[in-house]
Amino acid sequence: MKLLAFLSLFLLSCSTLERVFVEEDLLKRPPAKRCSECHQKIYREWLKSRHHLAYTSKDFIRTTENYSKLKCLSCHAPHQVEPGKRPALRKVFLKDGVNCAGCHYRGEDLKGFMYGPYKVFSPPHPSKRDKNFTSSLYCSSCHQRTYKEWKEAKVSKSCQSCHMPYLGKDDLIQKFPFDLFHLAKERHSHSFPSLKAKEEDLKITLEGNRLKIVNVGIPHNLPTADHGSPKYYLIVEGKGFIIKRLFTPKLRVLKYKEPLYLEVPSTEELKVSLYRRLSWSKRRELVLSKVLRASPSSVSYQR
Repeated sequence: MKLLAFLSLFLLSCSTLERVFVEEDLLKRPPAKRCSECHQKIYREWLKSRHHLAYTSKDFIRTTENYSKLKCLSCHAPHQVEPGKRPALRKVFLKDGVNCAGCHYRGEDLKGFMYGPYKVFSPPHPSKRDKNFTSSLYCSSCHQRTYKEWKEAKVSKSCQSCHMPYLGKDDLIQKFPFDLFHLAKERHSHSFPSLKAKEEDLKITLEGNRLKIVNVGIPHNLPTADHGSPKYYLIVEGKGFIIKRLFTPKLRVLKYKEPLYLEVPSTEELKVSLYRRLSWSKRRELVLSKVLRASPSSVSYQR
């Protein structure tokens, strides 16, 4: 049935199909809700993301003093994201935050194209492929500091490999008849999770009177942010003492594969706890908690 419908439509020329199915409002930077009519799954993922709340979150409104700090606005409601270029502020649909058109549309009204990681036939709107959608360079337009940290890490893993998790093969479109023009393609989540360090990402070693902490798994600083102030809290407890250290993007960080040392009193046993608090949250989350015991050789724990 699907094959028969596809063959029937194929008999029409591409230009005819474009004239029949073109939807001109899609070339005027539509709101995200409009995109949901075809890209239903992607839209539902985006609704769960911080990109969706980028312009309307209470934390952003407070930090920008009710939008009076203009330099912060453009990345939270971008007009047009291009790899490596800081975007301008969008003039419409500001409450959409970082919306579909902000990342995928380039050009002027009725003269532009939708861009994405695939070359596809798309009658409702002209589409083009841009391989930068799968590279960290695309994220650098707004996440400049984190991108610089990632480059210094010199790893092959991209931003998207962690923050756009792979979902397997699936349809990009869920609307008839346009779904007939596409085979299932590899899909990545548009929920853009912030993620949390895993068990294997941090290596902690007690070496005599020094606690050694190494970020071995996250290819940027912990914590990291271009703006905002995420925090990590390190608490080291031993017999008769407690040591606390605060980590922020501007104060102290765990750089990728760069050891951080902390002098501690001689002790037979240490309890090491690490918490994080995201910029927009009031709640601390436990990252790790481990007891280290002194021995002639170093005691290590991978986290």
